[in-house]
Parts: sequence; structure tokens; C-alpha cells
Amino acid sequence: MHRTYLRLPAHFFRISLHTEVDNVTLALVPDQNHANLIAQLLNEHYGIRKGETITVTPTVIRHADDEAEDNAKSLPK
Repeated sequence: MHRTYLRLPAHFFRISLHTEVDNVTLALVPDQNHANLIAQLLNEHYGIRKGETITVTPTVIRHADDEAEDNAKSLPK
């Protein structure tokens, strides 16, 4: 019996809470419409303080094996 592994998509939308001193990732969502809906609901019901904003930004997640390959390619020969 063989196991099959699904690769997660590399492109996500990061929902972040920005303050004057910090930036916290609240969620990574694969669909832009869902990310915008979540951000809207958080803005309406989270109780945002002065100086805080919730943003949605596109993000590329690199898999660990991709990073290892890139590091190996960049090493001097």
C-alpha cells in the first residue's frame, strides 16, 4: 500500500494585524475572496483599537525541500 501526500498550495493570502510596534499573522487562507471576507469580519467584530489595522497580502510559502534545493544550487563548487 502506497501513501499519497498532497502538496499544499504555495500561494496564500496572509491576514495580519498591524500595530505600531508589532505585526501578527492571524491566518493563511488559500482563497482571496475568503481572506477578504475574514478580514472584513475581523474589522467589524474584533474591536480594532486606534493604530491597529487588519490587512490581506498575497504570500508565497516555500516548501522546505524547495529551500534545500535552492541552497544546494547556490553553494560554490
